[in-house]
Amino acid sequence: MTRLNPSAAAQDPIPVLGLAATPLVPESNAVLDELVFDAVFQALREAGIRKHELGLSVTASLDIYDGRSISCGLTNAASGGYLAQSYRIEGDAGQAIIAAAQTIAAGDADLALAVGVYNPEVSAPDRRAFLQQISNYAFEPHFDRPVGLSAETVLGLHAGHVVDSGELSEEQLAEIAAAAITRGSARAHAARRSPVSPGEVLASAPVNGVLRELMLPAECTGAIAVVLGSLARARRALRPRAVLTGWGQATSDTTASGQWLHNPAVAARRAAQEAYRRAGVTEPGEQIAAVELTAATPALLAPTLDALGLAKGGVEVAPSGGALSSFPGVANGALRLLEAVRWVEERGGQAVAHSTDLLTGTVADTATVLVVEGV
Repeated sequence: MTRLNPSAAAQDPIPVLGLAATPLVPESNAVLDELVFDAVFQALREAGIRKHELGLSVTASLDIYDGRSISCGLTNAASGGYLAQSYRIEGDAGQAIIAAAQTIAAGDADLALAVGVYNPEVSAPDRRAFLQQISNYAFEPHFDRPVGLSAETVLGLHAGHVVDSGELSEEQLAEIAAAAITRGSARAHAARRSPVSPGEVLASAPVNGVLRELMLPAECTGAIAVVLGSLARARRALRPRAVLTGWGQATSDTTASGQWLHNPAVAARRAAQEAYRRAGVTEPGEQIAAVELTAATPALLAPTLDALGLAKGGVEVAPSGGALSSFPGVANGALRLLEAVRWVEERGGQAVAHSTDLLTGTVADTATVLVVEGV
């Protein structure tokens, strides 16, 4: 039996009992429920738990990606939610993980599962245009949609602002992107599997303003499932992977405030403050050893690290390469947690998993921050 010793300062520590992912590929031939079943089956088996023991199942997915209304009706049984307590969150899997953790912390369940699934109903060559059209639909209909705002437009405007203000040059953006892609290229869940140079980043297809294709998240598809349990129930699990000691989430403002341009990581800052309070982390730069973060472009790396309180110190940043190495859409929050858990399993200590909903770029995005430590 694994010994569980969460930090004494943490409020409501929640053990991670199982964590599994399907292969993350550019395009999957499996349908949604097959992907969900595969990830959930693996996670439950790893935890030594049967489906009927789950007190809650939370799915992260979006109808508009799935190409059908009430698409969770297809995945509900595969996620363990049939004839049981379950619901769907139309957002990032990080939000589903927090919802499951809150249920356990409130004493409403001893075991809960969160699963994120992403496999848009469009072929990979046409996906970029499809996703940007969906992104435009998510903006304010009277002021933002008519001018063609989308996630890529917002990210391009922010990156252009960073370059124009002299904070970073295009060459420095390329260096940051190349380092992330190269660092993650050998990882099991990498979507970009070849190291690249800054020159190759600059030579990749222009997207918006100063942004190039290799400066944006590496799109891939798949499903990732996380099984959480109470401390008491965890002591009867096969092999707890880690302990979730803190969590927080927050949403940023709309386009009118201008935060998306001048303070793009404001949601991450508020989410981190709540997560650190729960985890008893008072000096994140000293207590946190690694961070798996979601920086949608190289221009967002510095503000995100600053918002997380991890801009200084010996923190290992995005060991997996982050979103520029692999980005499975709304399952991204679970992938960032998976990579953070693997890090603490290998190194010990505490790590942070940060994710954000990129449907509208840095406009009205919801950020989640999870603090994990080894067992």
